[in-house]
Amino acid sequence: MSEPLSSEQQDEVLAAITERLVFELPAGWNYIQVVYAAVGEDVSFSGLLRMVNGAMYGWQPPDDVRESFAALRQGMAHPERGTWFDAIYRLEYPDRYSIFYNRTTAPPNFVEFPSPEAHRRELELFPRSEEHIPDWLREGAARES
Repeated sequence: MSEPLSSEQQDEVLAAITERLVFELPAGWNYIQVVYAAVGEDVSFSGLLRMVNGAMYGWQPPDDVRESFAALRQGMAHPERGTWFDAIYRLEYPDRYSIFYNRTTAPPNFVEFPSPEAHRRELELFPRSEEHIPDWLREGAARES
């Protein structure tokens, strides 16, 4: 596990994500929701874009934004509590954002739920004390491949 990010460093990553998205978003956008979910090395990453005329579209954020979320997840890991499983990032025009981190429930944003290997890998990458291992993660890691 690498050095944890301070609150200020976390804010810097989120500011960089915001700046990158604002640069990439098409003209006429007014809201985007980006979801990054991970169990082990299985990752789901997608965006939902709303335009000023109310139209909504699926939108794939740039790969470097996905990498920034991965770095944020790694940097927010705690030796006893692990890290979050999914983050829901919301950006309103022009640059006001909010973010929600889920540290306990199974991420719902996978087309195909992660394998038992991914569950085991999660516990290797982000160890947790027993009281901080959610039942779904423990059960998934115990399943046969």
